Amino acid sequence: MSGIRRPIGGFLFAAAVIVAPPAGYAGYLHFSGNIHTVEPGAVYRSGQLDRDDLEALIAQKGIKSILNLRGEHPDVGWYSDEADVARRSKIVQISIGLSAREEPDLDTMRRLAAVIESAPKPLLIHCMGGADRTGLASAIYEYAIAGKSADEADDQLSFAYGHFPWLWSRTGAMDRAFETFAAAGLAYTQTADDKEGNAQ
Repeated sequence: MSGIRRPIGGFLFAAAVIVAPPAGYAGYLHFSGNIHTVEPGAVYRSGQLDRDDLEALIAQKGIKSILNLRGEHPDVGWYSDEADVARRSKIVQISIGLSAREEPDLDTMRRLAAVIESAPKPLLIHCMGGADRTGLASAIYEYAIAGKSADEADDQLSFAYGHFPWLWSRTGAMDRAFETFAAAGLAYTQTADDKEGNAQ
């Protein structure tokens, strides 16, 4: 029996060594609010901020709208606090509910892109941790609106922002969703180019 325990114990120790640094960094991002710039003066991203931190960010960046990817929850404290800050700051609050563990369909992602494009800028995009759903929305912004390549936009879904789609995590759904969105965008572009070529 001890011969079995040793390999299992060694595996668990190795797993702990591998996971500990990422977990520590993820903890730092969580407590810092995971605030980052997607495009200066236009789009910012974060985790869920408390009232004071949200007010400070609005004042610092001149935020004009907030896109909340956790959905509408009017009876929950974080949502009512955010709505109150938005109301008093006279900025737009938009809510779209996404899951970090389930791929949204293409129509939902196109709607998300349209909302991001039309929202007053600067825009703050957030979910709970600011890593997964926010990463997808930020990647969609960079690809569909800012005109960056899919590879560049995909950097918004990286461990630098706490996105960890490995091991037991199911948040790889966000990576697959962006691949679907980018592929659909490329197919649309190719079809438009083909039509233009055929018309000449």
